[in-house]
Amino acid sequence: MPKKFSEQEREWIRQKLLSEGRHQFETAGLRKTSVEDLTKAAGIAQGSFYMFFASKEELYYELLLEEEQRIRNAVLDLFPPEKVNSKEGIRRFLSYSIRMMDESPLLRKMMDRGELEMLFRKLPKAQLERNFREDQEALLPIITAWQRAGILSGIPSESIVGMIRSLALLSLHKNDIGEAQYAASIELLVELLSAGMLAVSRPAEGDEPV
Repeated sequence: MPKKFSEQEREWIRQKLLSEGRHQFETAGLRKTSVEDLTKAAGIAQGSFYMFFASKEELYYELLLEEEQRIRNAVLDLFPPEKVNSKEGIRRFLSYSIRMMDESPLLRKMMDRGELEMLFRKLPKAQLERNFREDQEALLPIITAWQRAGILSGIPSESIVGMIRSLALLSLHKNDIGEAQYAASIELLVELLSAGMLAVSRPAEGDEPV
């Protein structure tokens, strides 16, 4: 029977599992990391793991959400809404977002074949939807600024978030795209996306059509 822990112990163990989980997942990946690896590193019995997380996939996903939040904060700090309402602003915003994902050891490990599929297969749909909601909430100020400037006016915010997420998810398929072509392909896609967003725009309220 798993040992009972005090609230202070529970918080310490949870943080220890997150810390050790990050280390294990960044080096070995999801498939090659076992619950036993995680509990040994955290100094708890294997059965006690399930008092904190339902599965190793849930722990992994929690770390991914933390990492994506860190990246979102960094990107949005550097690109406030008023700086992302031109083609160049949009291009830099998208390029920097992809670069931050490429530089993340945890996200890079997800490029290994089968890692992403294993995660999605094991997690409940409700947990996966949480990521979309967080992206939508974080991006809403920028989307609002775009639409006030006439960019993608009338298009539902969910569709715009989906478009940006589709680009971001490509960074997790670097091996499928081919490392030799990846950088040039992403650069071209960002350029076309930036230009295309402006091509379907309309003048902001009070502006004259050109």
